[in-house]
Amino acid sequence: MIVVGGSYHESVLIPDSEQFAGSGLRAAAAMPAGRCELVTAVDEAHTTDADSAYATLGVSARNVGRDQRVGFRYTTPMSSPVIDGPSAILNTPLTADDETVLVFGMVETGSRSIRADRLVFDPQQPRGLEAAALADIQADRLVVVGNAREIRALAEGEHDLQVAAARVAAQTDAVGVIVKDSARGCLVVDRASDRIVRAGAYPTRSVWPIGSGDVFAAGFTHAWEGGATLAEAAAVGSASAAWWCATRVFAVPPKILGGTDPSTIHPAIASELPAADGQFDVYLASPFFSLAERWLVETCRNALSGMGITVFSPFHDVGPGGDEVAGPDLDGLRDSNAVLAVVDGWDPGTIFEVGWARRHELPVVGLVTDIDNDGTKMLVGSGVELHQDLSSALYRAAWAAQGAALVPERIRGRSE
Repeated sequence: MIVVGGSYHESVLIPDSEQFAGSGLRAAAAMPAGRCELVTAVDEAHTTDADSAYATLGVSARNVGRDQRVGFRYTTPMSSPVIDGPSAILNTPLTADDETVLVFGMVETGSRSIRADRLVFDPQQPRGLEAAALADIQADRLVVVGNAREIRALAEGEHDLQVAAARVAAQTDAVGVIVKDSARGCLVVDRASDRIVRAGAYPTRSVWPIGSGDVFAAGFTHAWEGGATLAEAAAVGSASAAWWCATRVFAVPPKILGGTDPSTIHPAIASELPAADGQFDVYLASPFFSLAERWLVETCRNALSGMGITVFSPFHDVGPGGDEVAGPDLDGLRDSNAVLAVVDGWDPGTIFEVGWARRHELPVVGLVTDIDNDGTKMLVGSGVELHQDLSSALYRAAWAAQGAALVPERIRGRSE
């Protein structure tokens, strides 16, 4: 097998993280040792970093070179990155020819020629998405794997995911399209069986989302190469992504790649959520008086919406006001499936909303920096799951809205 994809420097401001990875390297490292070759591009200045990473992770790599450094800088793991080196160009043509090839969209542009019997294409283009990206790819059987945003973009903005995925399959003549739908699992369009199925996500106790889609694609490709159906391979992809989110360990255990339920292998991974196409609502309880508070509300709302979750935000859906806002706010709580509460600052209105939600048996996930504050005792004691990490809190709230069980405890930072 060959993996074609980027090797990039990735940095995150909060929580502080520095890593040399990228889609191609991460996917190749997820595979069993010695099972694949990575074809990638690295500039001269970072060859030493790259070679060290390849050696540490047991990855065999072929570097075609690029003319400048490329990297991704995130404010949080949930933020869109700033891309360094967006105009990078390959030094030499990129070629790959094998029975199975996993191809990721890359920042670098340049000549490439890719052929495979089985080919998995994950566009993840940081620039505009175009079907023309497939022009230099030849495959007997093609599967397109992309997140919901990418699939909608390839389908010219079609909002309905099933319609968008089916359209992409028809336009690219792919045997299948897999939509990575974040906290809601994935959607599988299998043209051979004329079936569209949804697979649920595997909730994890804490979440590191950067790179989860890369590991999904790796697990999917490995399983498909081994004879799994598209739906079976997608389940392996979801399980592999859960492993990465929970542990940040590159190598996915062989049992997970072989189809074993990841919840039986790692205690921080739960069983698969039931697949569902319905609407799930999260109430966003938070103060919104300062610039920082409003920024956080916007960040949380946008992130949850991006996961396919419907968000009731008092700031957006009711607005600031006097005593009259209490009624509409409580109506929003009644209609929600779960609550995400920003507890920092101990805003009285937010704490009241948490208490109301727990009295009415709504699951509550709390985001709090000072997680050992004495004020957290009543929250945890009444069933609230508290997180210091923004990404984890967001995903846990999205999963709670879908029926995942919460654990009333304080979860510090993120798992390593």
